[in-house]
Amino acid sequence: MTRKAYIREATVEDVPGLISDLRQADLCELRAASKYTPEENLLIGISSGYAEVACLPDGTPAAIFGVSHGGVPDLGVIWMVATNRFMEVQVQFLRECRGHIERLGQDYKALYNFTDARNSVHHRWLKWCGFTFLNKRENFGVGGEAFYEFVRLMEKRHV
Repeated sequence: MTRKAYIREATVEDVPGLISDLRQADLCELRAASKYTPEENLLIGISSGYAEVACLPDGTPAAIFGVSHGGVPDLGVIWMVATNRFMEVQVQFLRECRGHIERLGQDYKALYNFTDARNSVHHRWLKWCGFTFLNKRENFGVGGEAFYEFVRLMEKRHV
């Protein structure tokens, strides 16, 4: 029987392994957006909301994603970064990620964030997950790079 990739709750112990193999585009995005180190950014993400890791069948974390509480009520800050090995589980993740987005956003009216304009892989994934790009900010973050603002309204199911 072939083991499949799986998703589990992220822990601080996952961070060093993820950081050591981050995709270059994700590493550049983290550095351009924030005054914190990439490692500090992931630790903040885990501690300020909820995060999960997509693991390879052997248990190695290949990506981390989550939602943090933004400064505005009912808005969640969605985020994700991946390692170079993520491509090994990309197809399975794409099949399952919309459900994860729904679950992560269940307590929010909308999910939003900013993504580095150079990170085309993120742009394709965000569109696949139903996010809309709103603005391009030419001088964003500590790196002064161009970033796109994106959002997704979350449907509330009433019984």
